[in-house]
Amino acid sequence: MPKALILGCSHAAGALMHEDPDYESDDAEYGAANSYPVLLADMLGYQPHNHAVSGGSNDAMFRIYTEQEQHYELIIACWTGRDRGEYFHPTHKQWITINYGQGDSLLREPNAVLKQGKEVPRVIEDKQMYEDYGKHWLAIEGNEQRGLNNRMKNILALNLLARSRGTKVINLDSFQGQHERRDHSFRWPEEVYRPLNGPSNEFINYCTIHNFPNEPRGHYFRPAHLSYAQYIKHKLDNTRSPLND
Repeated sequence: MPKALILGCSHAAGALMHEDPDYESDDAEYGAANSYPVLLADMLGYQPHNHAVSGGSNDAMFRIYTEQEQHYELIIACWTGRDRGEYFHPTHKQWITINYGQGDSLLREPNAVLKQGKEVPRVIEDKQMYEDYGKHWLAIEGNEQRGLNNRMKNILALNLLARSRGTKVINLDSFQGQHERRDHSFRWPEEVYRPLNGPSNEFINYCTIHNFPNEPRGHYFRPAHLSYAQYIKHKLDNTRSPLND
């Protein structure tokens, strides 16, 4: 079976999906196996490999793509927020996320479902120094214009490289997307395949519009992920798609 590389943040990782009152489990890996890009890959006939990172950035998505792309026939890129970054911790040999969330100073251990590792309750060395750096980075670099330009560059770079290697890419937005109807000064080239456009078609906004329940930090449960994956699959089936070439 051909394989699909899943890239994104906590929404693509299915974070906190196991807190669904109707599921009642402490199995954090449940979400990684049932997030919307994973369900979409299954529907398309691909074996999904979830390399999403909770709190991850668009920089992280491009980096992970360059590390992994030779193993996959399809990339499902679930682009994330603009005000995010990452740094490499030389002692632990791990990339650590920078964002406005919590728990970004925790280490990750190898995991069969969360391919980039699963967070464990162990903090990094020199935690305070790195947290201070993250706060300064957000204060100076975490602005709208830098984030917009950086997001654009990552999307264009990933799609250009994938296209040069004959790898198909589905570009989706978990939130804070760049849409032609909203960012009127920019038009995505046709080489960047985006089956959905417009703010209402972002994952979070889709879930909000359709009144799906979520946990307190804003993550949605499996019914929302399944509905969104089915919505994307319907679009792919009923529009001209490079996946059908």
